[in-house]
Amino acid sequence: MNRSAGTGPGEPAVFRAGAAGRQARAEVDLGPGISAVQTVADGETDLSFHSLPAMRYPGLYLWFVAVSSADIILTWLVLGMGGREVNPVAATVIGHWGLPGAIAFKFSLMLMVIVLCEVIGRKRDRTARRLAGWSVGVSALAPAYTVALVAAHVFGWI
Repeated sequence: MNRSAGTGPGEPAVFRAGAAGRQARAEVDLGPGISAVQTVADGETDLSFHSLPAMRYPGLYLWFVAVSSADIILTWLVLGMGGREVNPVAATVIGHWGLPGAIAFKFSLMLMVIVLCEVIGRKRDRTARRLAGWSVGVSALAPAYTVALVAAHVFGWI
């Protein structure tokens, strides 16, 4: 087996089978001058953490986690200023479990999206990349809106 895939950092770059298919090699490009390589011989099972395949879209996931974390922080800031959560599901979670519940809720949603992107990306790279990108964009809307509301409140515009 000899297959090349991906064109950007974080994507699977090379999969090769050596010596009559007895060895598999996976190489992932993580950016300029950085790559991760793993070789496993036929019949061996490597169940260590390092045996997991590299994530397909780590840059997008980083942004996704960053804007989602900003959403939690800014939501808590607004609640502390006397505001309210407008998402009814999140408001229920916060009402019952407070900040720890909000964090668990948000991070479980993030995990679900990342796992979906990884699973979909195995068969449909372009679709999964779009899903990851849209997840970042949509998740960035709430913090952007919250920053605008906080600024308007601080400067007395509302």
